[in-house]
Amino acid sequence: MTQAIETTTIEQYVRIAASAETLWEFWTQPDRLAEWWGTSAEAVAEPGGIFRVVMDSGPIMRGEYLELDAPNRLVFSFGWESNASGELMAPGTTRVEITLTPDGDETLLVLRHLDIPATHAPDHAQGWSHFIIDCLSPAASAA
Repeated sequence: MTQAIETTTIEQYVRIAASAETLWEFWTQPDRLAEWWGTSAEAVAEPGGIFRVVMDSGPIMRGEYLELDAPNRLVFSFGWESNASGELMAPGTTRVEITLTPDGDETLLVLRHLDIPATHAPDHAQGWSHFIIDCLSPAASAA
């Protein structure tokens, strides 16, 4: 019998000095994804298309785009190809929703990471904060 795993949702709200169109590119174009999130990326921005990022330190995030409504909202599955903590976060086991809402010269980015194992939530919340605030925000603002 398989033991049920408690899951949770991470939500983060960040205002970025860039247009929704610019931010959209940073989530859907391989060169832009690699610019802020890793060393290389594959992205086919269509439902069922690959979403894969090789991180600077070696882990590989992989999923697929599930929904795209440019430049307002995108949804992709999320997981790790090589996962030191077991199969809890295998590719496709969690879902990330990104909403981009223009507000003057800025955009409100809302990230919701759903179905994440509760034991992994603190590390992933910290990781999302780092990558969105420290990496994506400056890159998009400078674009």
